[in-house]
Amino acid sequence: MNELILHHYDFSPFSEKIRLIFGLKALPWRSVVIPSVMPKPDLVRLTGGYRHTPVLQIGADIFCDTRLIARELDRRYPQPSLFGANPPGLTAAVEAWAERDLFWPIARYVSGTNAEEVAPELHADRAAMRGKHTPSIARLKALAERSLGLVQAQIPPIEDMLGQGRAYLLSDAPGLADFAVYHALWFLKAMPIDCSAVLAPFPRIGSWMERIGSIGHGRSADMSPLEALDVAARARPARARPTDAAASDPPLGTWLALRPEEYVTDEIVGDLVYADRDELAIHRLDSALGDVVVHFPRVGYALRLIEKAAP
Repeated sequence: MNELILHHYDFSPFSEKIRLIFGLKALPWRSVVIPSVMPKPDLVRLTGGYRHTPVLQIGADIFCDTRLIARELDRRYPQPSLFGANPPGLTAAVEAWAERDLFWPIARYVSGTNAEEVAPELHADRAAMRGKHTPSIARLKALAERSLGLVQAQIPPIEDMLGQGRAYLLSDAPGLADFAVYHALWFLKAMPIDCSAVLAPFPRIGSWMERIGSIGHGRSADMSPLEALDVAARARPARARPTDAAASDPPLGTWLALRPEEYVTDEIVGDLVYADRDELAIHRLDSALGDVVVHFPRVGYALRLIEKAAP
């Protein structure tokens, strides 16, 4: 019941971040391949509506968003550390920059360059997540051209970070900052048209990416989505750790709805069972799965209080 089950798909860059953490920590895990676009009936049954990739399942505890997944893995499997001797705040700052200012221009550049190479459903799905209409191929290609300058502007600082006599970004050991930056650059080669030529003038980045890639993904074994649902149905959520809630948080047991900010996606509804400075967890009672607890990072998620539905 304590198996690590990752719900992911092959070209998901955020999934690559977690797969590398499995590799660094030499962890065995089960691989559940999910669709890259909606509908994702088995995943949203498990999460109560959350549709983003990846999701980590441990029994009946479901962890969403790589910021939380990475820290949960480090809490459970502390060696080798994802932080080392680096201040956690420095790692968090690099991670936030990499996953916002670096990744999204790369995503727009790669997706637009490959606009005619991928299934049209992918463009429609990603637009719908943002509450927008499906873009035309011409618009995607124009956006790719505009994004290239933003991509090129942010690569030299990475090369500079690797020019300080260290093998990795913050130290001589790989850590979370490396995986956060790497997953963005990894996406340059994840689609049919290789966009990684922008990295050619930066030899230190090339060597560093080879070192990161050689870490691998640990030891995985396939699992079907239905098997994963059965694991959740047979398990019980782990007992919550002592809560360290903020003064403004609603009391435990409060019925609420939570969803990712900046996306037009379904809310996850349940009662609050855990809160600390980094995490919020919601208990759900599913008709088929029974008790499930879905965990989210605090940053990047919006919650609202609701009236509990009558039984």
